[in-house]
Amino acid sequence: MKHYKIFLFVCFLGITCMSFGQTKRDFSFYKYTNFEAGYSYNFGEPNNKNFHLLSVGFNKTSYGGMHGAGYAYGIASDVALNTPNFTIGPKINGFIYYQFFVIGSELALYTDFKETTLRYIPIFGIGGERGKLTINPQVILTNKNFEPIDRGAIQLTINFCLDKRPRNDKKE
Repeated sequence: MKHYKIFLFVCFLGITCMSFGQTKRDFSFYKYTNFEAGYSYNFGEPNNKNFHLLSVGFNKTSYGGMHGAGYAYGIASDVALNTPNFTIGPKINGFIYYQFFVIGSELALYTDFKETTLRYIPIFGIGGERGKLTINPQVILTNKNFEPIDRGAIQLTINFCLDKRPRNDKKE
């Protein structure tokens, strides 16, 4: 038990030292234009198989401050990699970030060009302006009989900055 306490104490000191290693922090707010790339592991009902989806898109992000807060909105498209038929899902999305928490939603239209289904996807996870790891349950809004992918997903998304500008909210 004593070694366990010493190990925790050393870890605490190490994390504390690494946390204060910055000489100057930038608390400014910035506007980003990002290219986003993501991978989604799709699981749950009704299919007996789990699916893999690739997501690509663009988003606008406003992020900064002492505690790291902001929002993002954008467009993207999912491409299913291992479904029986070629399936894509164009979507629009919006997110709110605070510290390392992410909440948001997407509206996706999945189609295999024979049938289509519209899905609302609430999003919960961790991340920031550069990337996020989220859990995405899906609510089927139309055509409940067409289920080309499962109803739940875990998604990892990385944002590649195309443009970064200071956010100027001052009115003169």
